[in-house]
Amino acid sequence: MFSKGELVFVPSDVTLLQFEHDSCAEAPNKWLKTDRPSHAVAVGHETNWEPYCKILYKGQYWFVNKKNIMECE
Repeated sequence: MFSKGELVFVPSDVTLLQFEHDSCAEAPNKWLKTDRPSHAVAVGHETNWEPYCKILYKGQYWFVNKKNIMECE
């Protein structure tokens, strides 16, 4: 589980999703595939977002599958 404000590692070739109403129950309205490894900040996680975690990546909020990111040590 990622805590709010925690730095996370985002590998290359990971798909990030944006939803119009911050609800993972609908189809995404925007997506991005990372082209290189990077870092992001964990913003939140709610049970209705499973299996996604909300992150701040390059100045925008995205949802990413939790299995595709790692905690930074």
